[in-house]
Amino acid sequence: MRMLVESQPDLELIGTAADGEEAIELVVAERPDVVLMDIRMPGLNGIAATRRILEAAPYADETGPRPRIVMLTTFRQDEAVLQAMHNGASAYVTKDATPEMLLDTIRAVHAGDAPAMPVGRIARGAAPAVAPAEIAPRPDLAIAALSPREREIFLLAAKGLRNSEIAAAAFVSEATVKTHVRNVLAKLELSSRAQIVVFAYEHRLVTG
Repeated sequence: MRMLVESQPDLELIGTAADGEEAIELVVAERPDVVLMDIRMPGLNGIAATRRILEAAPYADETGPRPRIVMLTTFRQDEAVLQAMHNGASAYVTKDATPEMLLDTIRAVHAGDAPAMPVGRIARGAAPAVAPAEIAPRPDLAIAALSPREREIFLLAAKGLRNSEIAAAAFVSEATVKTHVRNVLAKLELSSRAQIVVFAYEHRLVTG
């Protein structure tokens, strides 16, 4: 993966870490745009490291962009991937993914677009992260704070569509889509596109 990233003219590898604690120190020191995080690592695992990175200074007291974290996983770690999304991860990539898939995911999350890997598959297959009693009895109440247009964009994003696909479906520009997605994330107190997908499935706003 290191060789693959370093071979790309538009990407720069700023460092590697052997475990979760080292990853936190490296991210806080170097302020990368994207982090590739293994779920399984010695000591502190990738899920805990993701949470601590996004809560750590210098990010905790800032309103600017935080690093986008891409989890590296296997097909048998769906529950762990879902936990990672709840803790702020933006996407996941399986370790047997093609080089093109990995690079596309890195570029997509950096651009604030939908990840290449379908987060909906994880959200559908995993057990809800909240108890049934905590799920809104009327699903629409979960997005009551959103404007009609923001609800439309939310539901399209919840299907895992990319910005270009949402723009075509809603007859708006990609720049407008990005603005609406940012507003949706802020109003629902979510941190990533992946969390929109998970939120939608857990609140029964999308099915299938």
